[in-house]
Amino acid sequence: MYLFGATAYAGLALLLVQLWSLMLLPGVLVATHYGVVLREEAYLEQRFGDAYERYRARVRRWI
Repeated sequence: MYLFGATAYAGLALLLVQLWSLMLLPGVLVATHYGVVLREEAYLEQRFGDAYERYRARVRRWI
């Protein structure tokens, strides 16, 4: 979901020739990673325990 959002954002910026907005993308990705993804993972680990750990071992984070 987050990867698609970043890809769609970059594609739209290129389509609209708003290259300055591409410069904001790395900051948005860092904020998403630390502000959303890590907090979400902590919640899922607390909620589902070992089942989530096994899932996380099999599945990559962003892809």
